Amino acid sequence: MRVTNVRKPESVADSVDERLFPEEGSAEGCASGDCLPGEEPEPEAPPPPVAQGRDNPALPLAERWRAAVETVRGASARHGTSLAHGRLLWLRPGEVGVAYVPSAAFHRSIIGAPSGKAVVEKALAEHFGRPMKLAVEEASAEVAASTVSIAEQDSQARAAHTQSTEGKVRSHPAVRSVLKLLGGEIEHIQVIEPERPSASPAPEVPEDSA
Repeated sequence: MRVTNVRKPESVADSVDERLFPEEGSAEGCASGDCLPGEEPEPEAPPPPVAQGRDNPALPLAERWRAAVETVRGASARHGTSLAHGRLLWLRPGEVGVAYVPSAAFHRSIIGAPSGKAVVEKALAEHFGRPMKLAVEEASAEVAASTVSIAEQDSQARAAHTQSTEGKVRSHPAVRSVLKLLGGEIEHIQVIEPERPSASPAPEVPEDSA
């Protein structure tokens, strides 16, 4: 019997070579970056922490400004007092504008000096929880006629309180009876004002150890 077209079986060595040496890739190889592992995306940086201030935007503007002045007064009584004599022009994110009438020129010089402005801006930054710039101007006639400073408000309130208190004392039945009995008169009434609370709490004094 004659057999034709018999295919020669593959050798074991050839099959082993095929398994050990797979087909090569492109000529560029690792130079093209094909064999490099995939780079993982860098994690996003966390947002910067929000500074905590003492300002409460929900309050009326007048109360917010008074609280800010009290914070400055707590840091420096001198600069806080001079700032209270300024009339608020605007209160914006990062900026405060105040104006001084000619009669408050002394207080304007305290706040307008570079050293004074630095003290005030630092205290305002702590109060509002962000860097603050202070703009100091001379009050125009319109500003002088339409606004009052915190110091002027307090002065008017004290005068009204003193006048009201004197009237109540002089008209009190017990006082009138004593004056009628003794035949005297009231020359002067001094009203003692309560101490204004500080904007910052007083430091705790450690107790003496036994």
